Amino acid sequence: MRLFFRSHLSFLLFALILSLSTVGIFWLDGYSSARLTIYVLFLWIVLSILFLTVRYFGYRRVFKRLEQADVVASEFHPNEGSPFTQAFESYLAQQYHAYQIDLQKWRAKDADRNIFINQWVHQMKTPVSVIELMTQNQSDPTLRSIQEETDKIKQGLDTVLYTLRLETFENDFVVDHTDLKTLATEAINEHKRLFIRHQLYPKVDIDSSLFLETDKKWFVFMLGQLLSNAIKYSPQKGSNIEITAITESTGYLLTIQDYGIGIEKSDLPRVFRPFFTGENGRKYQHSTGMGLFLVSEICQKLGYRLAIESQIGSGTTILIRIPIQK
Repeated sequence: MRLFFRSHLSFLLFALILSLSTVGIFWLDGYSSARLTIYVLFLWIVLSILFLTVRYFGYRRVFKRLEQADVVASEFHPNEGSPFTQAFESYLAQQYHAYQIDLQKWRAKDADRNIFINQWVHQMKTPVSVIELMTQNQSDPTLRSIQEETDKIKQGLDTVLYTLRLETFENDFVVDHTDLKTLATEAINEHKRLFIRHQLYPKVDIDSSLFLETDKKWFVFMLGQLLSNAIKYSPQKGSNIEITAITESTGYLLTIQDYGIGIEKSDLPRVFRPFFTGENGRKYQHSTGMGLFLVSEICQKLGYRLAIESQIGSGTTILIRIPIQK
């Protein structure tokens, strides 16, 4: 209704000016009767209301659609309403049909791309596993260097794989009853070589009685991304990376704290955006900006609340609030 009146504001102003002009003409011609003036004004008002009423009911469907621009129109009625409304509905139906055809084509292409990347990742994992076996338990510095690069490749492949799986998270979600300490320990063990290589020490302070219902695979991957970031940005050897959990009124508060270089205050509001690396990304060229984005997406899927606190030179703390149904 507001859109209708706004679009006809010029008509209302024109009708008012025309009415006043007509009254003025009568006055100039000597017809100074107040009754005649009232009759003229009344006639213009009646005609204006009649015109607007007829126009409103003729264009009602059009204005209703335009006022609900955020709602995707999938139902059309090209045989109802005024001729203009029918033409408008028919045009929308044609555009919507063309949009659906293009959307299906792009969805098919996207599905093919995801299948290809999934197959490629799994194919790459096989030679990576072979290289890991060939370099295992070797004291040769060259083989240790190969192990380091292999770990980077493995982490990159996992990042690609889990990024694709986010689109079909519900199909890859399995709920398990497990304790928080076991999940943290499993994530640490997966990054054991990385801790040793950087001479950093994980410190877990989680009570074994803290149980939750979650998807173990996604949870461990999420913790792994946070641990990897903590290790990457903790250049000082011998420092700790602390994983703690406490019970709150609504659930658990899980924190991952490092004592590394920290994050610029201006970068904090954007660290969960995809591909954002900030000031640290300029110092560490191997930053991809995907780790915290994936953690943010996984937390959202799992129903967790994610927050971050950091100070330059003092380190970074990730806070994850996990609701528990009692």
